[in-house]
Amino acid sequence: MAFEPPVVVYDACVPSPFHLRNLLIQCAVDRLVEARWIDEIHDEWMRSLSVNDPKLSAKQLIAARDLMNAVLPNATVTGYEAVIPSIALPDLDDRHVVAAAVTAHVSVIVTWNVRDFPAAELRKHGLIRQTPDIFLTNLYNQKG
Repeated sequence: MAFEPPVVVYDACVPSPFHLRNLLIQCAVDRLVEARWIDEIHDEWMRSLSVNDPKLSAKQLIAARDLMNAVLPNATVTGYEAVIPSIALPDLDDRHVVAAAVTAHVSVIVTWNVRDFPAAELRKHGLIRQTPDIFLTNLYNQKG
């Protein structure tokens, strides 16, 4: 049976560590996964990095974002906004992530922030959430 790459949304907390971002993007470039994100997710990880590492310039962050979009031109999801009100999460500010996942027909949300993405709510939308560690381990075991 042919390998079908999972379609995933990378939450904003995932691209923040440089090495993890590179690994996850390379997985998508190598067609091990189909990555999805929205501009709002980019804005969040860039804002977080600029606060946590003031040595990074806005120019560097924009260059990283632009490179991600260039190497994965089909990753950006649009038209998800109408889905946001139907999503119930503990943190209302995370609803856009699930809305993007629903719109893009994603199966997995990759996030460190699992408590803000309750499994029961995600199941209503045909989604699961996994930490990057679990996601990468499962991907390795599937591809193995």
